[in-house]
Amino acid sequence: MQHQPQKPTQMQPMQHQPQNPTQMQPKPAENGFRPALNQDPLFWCLYVMMHGTFKYEQLANRFTAEQDGKRNQIMMLRDKGKALKQTTGLKFAASTIEGDIMAQRITLHAFQVLVRLNSLNAVFVNPANRVYAEFISDAVSDKPTYILERTNKQITMTQAADLTAIRAANYRIENLQKPIKSVSAYTVAELTEMCHTLKIQMTHKMKKQEMHDAITKQLVL
Repeated sequence: MQHQPQKPTQMQPMQHQPQNPTQMQPKPAENGFRPALNQDPLFWCLYVMMHGTFKYEQLANRFTAEQDGKRNQIMMLRDKGKALKQTTGLKFAASTIEGDIMAQRITLHAFQVLVRLNSLNAVFVNPANRVYAEFISDAVSDKPTYILERTNKQITMTQAADLTAIRAANYRIENLQKPIKSVSAYTVAELTEMCHTLKIQMTHKMKKQEMHDAITKQLVL
């Protein structure tokens, strides 16, 4: 009988039920790690970033490992969350992130916080929308940078030593919570440049608000 870890106080239980281990196998990827569609993709990408694919593949019970892993992250957040805000400038409500972590699928904002909390490097890319976001904790050492690419509902994670191609081909979202400022914060020239970067088809007499609206629809990771 497996020992069940004691739950931290004031912690919400997992909302989903254990699944048949045969249904929890990730789909094979020619290059990199690809979580199965019925898994929490961002959690397992984080797990592989921390522990490697070998340890992931050796897990006897991924449901239990997910519960334990998420609780461990919450305890770490409670311990180091305040310092993380001070050192990185990240803005988040700890209670909100805790809820996001224990949900069936971690949000991208929670993933960003956990990547920085664990001093990892990740870049999330949505090629269809030509947008990306960087979650870099250490850009100086030889610590690997993981590239998470979304294609429809599937996420594939690889490693990359050079981000030049990603940065050249996509528009960088600096703030996940507010990817674009109000229309008054931009000039027509700036909005036009953003449309060109995002490959948005522009009409000859496209108004400033219309450009802003088109950009806003595309700034989705």
